[in-house]
Amino acid sequence: MTKSYSLPLSTDELLAEARRITGIDIVDNEVVEPLTVLVTSINNESQLHEAGAIAKQNKLLRLLSNRLRMLRDFTAHPEIADEKIENPVFILGMARSGTTKTHRVLSATGDFNFMPLWQVQYPALFTGDRDESPQARVDATDEYCRWLDETAPEIKLGHSFKTHAAEEDSLLTEQCFVAPSFFAYSEVQSYMEWFAGLGSDGMKTNFKFLRDVMKYLQWQGLATASKPWLLKAPIYYGFEPELLSVFPDAHILMTHRTPLSTVPSICKLLDNFHLPYSNLKPDPQALKTGIADLLKLHLHNRETHPTLNILDILFEDAVKDMETVAEKIYAHAGLAFSEESRLGIRNWGANNPIHKEGKFEYSLEEYGLSADNIEQETAGYIALIESLKSQH
Repeated sequence: MTKSYSLPLSTDELLAEARRITGIDIVDNEVVEPLTVLVTSINNESQLHEAGAIAKQNKLLRLLSNRLRMLRDFTAHPEIADEKIENPVFILGMARSGTTKTHRVLSATGDFNFMPLWQVQYPALFTGDRDESPQARVDATDEYCRWLDETAPEIKLGHSFKTHAAEEDSLLTEQCFVAPSFFAYSEVQSYMEWFAGLGSDGMKTNFKFLRDVMKYLQWQGLATASKPWLLKAPIYYGFEPELLSVFPDAHILMTHRTPLSTVPSICKLLDNFHLPYSNLKPDPQALKTGIADLLKLHLHNRETHPTLNILDILFEDAVKDMETVAEKIYAHAGLAFSEESRLGIRNWGANNPIHKEGKFEYSLEEYGLSADNIEQETAGYIALIESLKSQH
């Protein structure tokens, strides 16, 4: 039997070490409960390998250090809270459904604020001085990308992490420690049960933290209130009411692809996400059911909230004609689609051909999944996709 390891430090020791690393003597009481639940879950369920235990601890220390630096700056500069966030554009949809392409194509237009990976990993100023160079944060993210490629080289075939490329918000909002995305990197079943027990408050906390970071980045001069923000994460679909409770003027884009393709692709991607940390692979049947449940919740929200401001985007359209898709997105968000916007999209497409890093191979059979069972569990969602296709 393969030996598994716990995190070297306890919850209290992690908090103390983050204070030592940052030199910030703030007691972060808000994080104690979620961090305690997460650490217990990791130690009891994640089956970390030896290198993974160190890597996981380093990740938690990075998240905690970012929190402390952000708390320092919000305390010293209460005017950060006055920054305006208006008409943000949110990309929702299953992982592997075209969310990343849509996100990165739109980020190439120059028309949006967006977070590159280095800001997602290190949103906080190291010193609290707005004149500090961000180079140390960029360098640390470069090192993370090298480490990830060494420990799980197939990840880039499914999702390419690049320091200066637009990256999804779920990696950022882990810093509030009330975040469902922790499941993607190791098994944390009891933490996920705790998160589910929070009800709608869980994702509301997540979205409020995201809003605070957006204001913080604007205050740093890394974004401007004159442009709309562009956000994206595959943990958002099914939580549209919670999103709109925090961002009432948000424009929602929902990407769609058949679960017959996304489910095995997600299984393959999360296998690779687990590799740097754990000997244990995620359970494909549990992943499939979790995805199906969120899709049902998304459909329920569409039915019970008919005024949801959603633009539907088919995966096939995003693959073959992103320029036309972008024109629809701009119209949906009330934005002018300029020649500069069009040129940015074309340049991105020329520099990022499909399978640029290599083809990501996966199959239902590889994960013991049944097409009939997936179709049965996601029948309502598949019917929605077929309805959208018939409207073309």
